[in-house]
Amino acid sequence: MFCAPVIAQNNDVLKKLNFNAPELKSVKYFYNIGDNEKALRALLNLYRAKENLYLRILKDDDVLDIKSKFPEDVQRSIKTADEVLKKYFIFRDEWDMEKTNIPYQFKGEIDWTAIPNGDIEWCFMLNRHKYWIDIGQAYMFTGNEKYAKGFVNQVNHWIDNNPFDDNLKKYSWRRIEAGIRCENWIKAFEYVKNSKHITPQFLTKFLNALYQHAIYINEAFSNFSKTSNWGVIEFQGLLNVSQFLTEFKEADQWAVNAIQNLNTCINIQILEDGTQWEQSPLYHNEVLHCFMNVNLLAQRNHIDLPESLVEKTKQMALANIQWQKPNYNEPLLGDSDDNDLRGMLTLAAMLFDSPVLKSRAYNTLDYELLILMGKEQAEAYEHMDSQLPDFLSIYQHVSGDFYMRDSWAENAVYSSIHLKKIGGGHGHDNLLHITLYANGKDYLVDGGRYTYIDNEWREFFKNNKSHNTLGVDDLTNSVYQDSWSNSFDARSQGVYTKIDNGLDYAEAENTAYKRLEDPVSMKRRLLYIKPNIWLMFDSFLANKKHRYSQYFNFPNDSLKIENKGITTSYKVDNLRIQPVNKAEITLTNSWWSPEYNLKKENKRAEIFKEVEGFSSFITLMYFPDKTDLKYEKTPVYNRNNKLLSDTDVEALNIYVDDVIYTILVVNNPQFIGAPFIVVNNLIVAGEVVLIENRNGKNKIKIIKG
Repeated sequence: MFCAPVIAQNNDVLKKLNFNAPELKSVKYFYNIGDNEKALRALLNLYRAKENLYLRILKDDDVLDIKSKFPEDVQRSIKTADEVLKKYFIFRDEWDMEKTNIPYQFKGEIDWTAIPNGDIEWCFMLNRHKYWIDIGQAYMFTGNEKYAKGFVNQVNHWIDNNPFDDNLKKYSWRRIEAGIRCENWIKAFEYVKNSKHITPQFLTKFLNALYQHAIYINEAFSNFSKTSNWGVIEFQGLLNVSQFLTEFKEADQWAVNAIQNLNTCINIQILEDGTQWEQSPLYHNEVLHCFMNVNLLAQRNHIDLPESLVEKTKQMALANIQWQKPNYNEPLLGDSDDNDLRGMLTLAAMLFDSPVLKSRAYNTLDYELLILMGKEQAEAYEHMDSQLPDFLSIYQHVSGDFYMRDSWAENAVYSSIHLKKIGGGHGHDNLLHITLYANGKDYLVDGGRYTYIDNEWREFFKNNKSHNTLGVDDLTNSVYQDSWSNSFDARSQGVYTKIDNGLDYAEAENTAYKRLEDPVSMKRRLLYIKPNIWLMFDSFLANKKHRYSQYFNFPNDSLKIENKGITTSYKVDNLRIQPVNKAEITLTNSWWSPEYNLKKENKRAEIFKEVEGFSSFITLMYFPDKTDLKYEKTPVYNRNNKLLSDTDVEALNIYVDDVIYTILVVNNPQFIGAPFIVVNNLIVAGEVVLIENRNGKNKIKIIKG
């Protein structure tokens, strides 16, 4: 255990105060006559009396109301508090960045540099101190002084054993942990500040420690911080301290610096489509959490924020709606967990008075938000209008993610395709990855993240095979180097999307395998015919023989190979994945990870073939229980009635009830005879064309000209 020497606490808090502040009148009086003890007592009285930054549940009847409305949440907070007082730790909050499933208990003193399971992220979680908020909540709900005493003891222990030291900057004093602690310390203190265990001596120590955090964060603003979620978390922490230590001389300048740097961060990191550039919804929402705190503190404390900071925060919340699954959760894109977005969106709806945000949030405030916002704001929120978004499908044009749905209902059909790679270490090898959620469950899933330890599991879960992508010769798209980087990054080109009445379309080429000695061109085209039909045209072109693969990852082992295709094996609502062109299929045991430190057994399907030159997969996905269809490839001719090869163009007829859909895709735009093509005795022109025949009448849609 790292044990720093216990040092005499710096008792010069009084020298750091701005005695021109009128609220410090009595503190100043005692300080001027040399009675520091009474000055510190007056300072404690001030901190007890001043308005909280966060906590808005103050009356006894409000506390009773929460205990009545949210008994399970209250008991969970108390249970966590009791465990933490026994030095027993498990990190299971919804938005914990690195959740754990295996508890750990210190037998003696807490070692704040401990890494009990070999994952340093555990040490980081330990030093973020979010669990002290649970201790504060337990004190509020029970009035039991053991919780306030326990808070004081653990804060004292942390301060005594974690002096600001270069040796600890890789552990308890990473800048990101310092930023997170600022918020959590302040929130926890607001619950217990009236306890008898909060003495002037403790307050002195506590304020000095927060002061040290502010000095540390404020001393640097690197290019890494400007472009990473770290910078947002760091300077959101600084803004918290500036608003908590308002009586300190540097507080006003800290606030100015924090807002200026946060505005720099938001204008660099948040793309035009409202997404955070690292391409991870989890870290997008960690950043959004910080910026919503900034907006909340600004509204409560009458701070003028740059317009761009306010507007981009709102855009980030709207991006959550765009990618939100029908079960209200975020997608597992990149390093993300399967978290519920409604709490985030509820606060955003309140901050920006947005009926659209409320439509995908909670109808009433949840446990945490009721404590944060108070009863009056809760009642106002209940009366706020709710209005569904004016779109169904949407393409996030900068980040390159296309989200498709048929409605905003909880039983909606939802699918997505990932078309660009721009993110950093939190991004995965997932170009052209698709997902599918319908009928209240996941069918095709992202593999998730599982761990940040640089080992075979980190590589496994970042690998393109853990995503529903394409591959060549059993090689990965990108080439893994370590947890946070690749020695080669796959990139896309030729991205094209179209949203039309009743259909969505997306395509892109993954250039990854052009790095091979015999370069391979690889392209995916995805057509979604609402509500229950997907058609993929995946094409490959090279000179020599290669193995070409499609990968499909499922959330369990409920699937089988039958009739030369793949079918899930639920009691109802099964998905059929049907290769149209001849190919082989294998199922293998695999894993997926819906949250950090959790992996579940599942099945992975590979549809593959070994061919020379051009090859394509035409893959039909649908729900046989809901859509009775038949299909057949149909020949395509040039205008001189010469039969064209699959290398040039392919077409498929799909028969659904009294409708015939003909989908035509040109694989080689340079073939002789372009642009006119004859299919089903119709002359059409275009690279991707959909012909819809209803009752003998044809409707031609040029999806891509």
